[in-house]
Amino acid sequence: MNRKHEKRAMQERDPELWKRAIEYLPNLLAALLTFAIALFRGMQDGGPWRKALLGALVCTFLTVGLFPLFQELAGRYDLAPSVALAPCVFLGFLGTEWMRNKADDIYDIVIGRWRR
Repeated sequence: MNRKHEKRAMQERDPELWKRAIEYLPNLLAALLTFAIALFRGMQDGGPWRKALLGALVCTFLTVGLFPLFQELAGRYDLAPSVALAPCVFLGFLGTEWMRNKADDIYDIVIGRWRR
């Protein structure tokens, strides 16, 4: 019985799993680096650790979404794919306070005109 189960488990394994996992490794490393930088930056500012953790998570989620775009832009302009890491690190360094201020400025420019 055990041998039969083992044989079936071997047939269900995907030999391409590690190949696909390695393809996502740059994305995971960019997200990890952004998280670490944003967390340390938030802790250095002297705020509560929960706020630093939340800011690091927000920066990480933005990096996960934007990193493939940066890679595509690097490919379009014949740059090394590692160039796409710089904007993600920059995003982690600036943090959520900077992004919130820029979003407020954009809101004031776009929506604020019609509300006056």
